[in-house]
Amino acid sequence: MKFYKEAGQLSVQRLADRFVGEIQNFRISESTVAAHWGDIAQAYLDHKVLVLRKQNITVKEFSAFGEIFGSAEEHHVLAMRHPEISTLTVLSNQSEIGRNPVMKYFGDGWHADSSYKAIPANATMLLGTEIPDEGGDTLFANVEAAFDDLPELTKANLRTMRMRHQYRWSPDREDPWARWKFVGEVERRSTPEVVHPLVRKHPETGKETLHIAPRIIGSVIGVEGMDWDSSNALIDDLMGHITSEQYLYRHRWMPNDVIVWDNRCLLHSATTRELPQHKVRRLVRITTTGTPVVAACDSAGATMVVPDPEFA
Repeated sequence: MKFYKEAGQLSVQRLADRFVGEIQNFRISESTVAAHWGDIAQAYLDHKVLVLRKQNITVKEFSAFGEIFGSAEEHHVLAMRHPEISTLTVLSNQSEIGRNPVMKYFGDGWHADSSYKAIPANATMLLGTEIPDEGGDTLFANVEAAFDDLPELTKANLRTMRMRHQYRWSPDREDPWARWKFVGEVERRSTPEVVHPLVRKHPETGKETLHIAPRIIGSVIGVEGMDWDSSNALIDDLMGHITSEQYLYRHRWMPNDVIVWDNRCLLHSATTRELPQHKVRRLVRITTTGTPVVAACDSAGATMVVPDPEFA
């Protein structure tokens, strides 16, 4: 494995081809974060996923660490929020009080957090508080690298397109995973349909990537102005390319792991549907607010919020 020396003498080990870095021998605390704030922020941009092992920290320390990556946002599904700190989310594969059973599998399926919002997420951080001895891995796909490897003619065509997103939309309303079944009026009002450019520029690195997810679970309706069959085929082809082996990293959790990743150029997926119920998996999550999507091509325009006829 290759080691990278960051400013301030942080040692970062590259874990996958073209992305993912493990910060070595670093304990999250007020003093260490203050001393390496800028170095960690730069490592985040350089590696897209950061892994920090053996972080036996409190949720308050975890929350403070998240401030490196921006302002934390509250999850719009109220039942997912941490009982003490509303900007933290508790992910659990157990039957938690007050939650729909489907919520045990939140995060399972390729997606980028808050991709369906007018201003999508920047970073997501997870702290592994209860980890099974095996299973419950998290998968990451390097969408930036996958887009970069496409033929130039294909990239030029994709830059002109726009994608429709909505959190609760489902192609099959009878699907037991359909989100519209468990969101109330407050959640529906906060998640109208938005239309984003399909190809976006990263706001800090300037690199191009796809703002995409699968149609099922991933909150994507389809390509604006394209018939369903053509739109579905294009999304399926792109997702097949993005999630091919050369762009993937599988994180095998250990207790007290902290992971940080950049939603602006990656997709991720939990694997909790494959985890037996007797194996407990609980994580605490922070997601930070990003910036408006900037199209890679002027003709793709800006993000548009579509008024919801339900609340007209």
